[in-house]
Amino acid sequence: MKRTLLAFVAPPAVVVRYGCVSCTVAPIGVFWLSSLASIAYGLANALGGLVAMGVLLWLIAAVWARLVIRGVESDLLRREDSTQAQLAIPQLDEPDPFAQLRTSP
Repeated sequence: MKRTLLAFVAPPAVVVRYGCVSCTVAPIGVFWLSSLASIAYGLANALGGLVAMGVLLWLIAAVWARLVIRGVESDLLRREDSTQAQLAIPQLDEPDPFAQLRTSP
C-alpha cells in the first residue's frame, strides 16, 4: 500500500526507492515534472485544458511507476511471467551466428 500511495504522490521517488533507477526514472521524472508545470501554469492563468493535461501526465507517470515496481518485484521473485525466468542462456557449443554473414560473397 505504501508503494502504491507513493507512486501516485511522487512517481520518480518510488522508482528510485523500489524500482529500476537506470531504466526508467528519467522519463517518469520528465512526465511528472511536466505535469507539475502544466498544472501550475494552468491554475495561474485559469486554463482548464492545461490543468487537465497536467493531471493526465501525472496519471501516466504514476501508472508507469507502478508498472515498473511490479516488474521489479516479479523479477526478484522469479515468477513465471518474469523476464528473469525466461532468459535464454547461450550454450558454449553453439556456432557463431555471424559466421554465415562473414563467408557470404
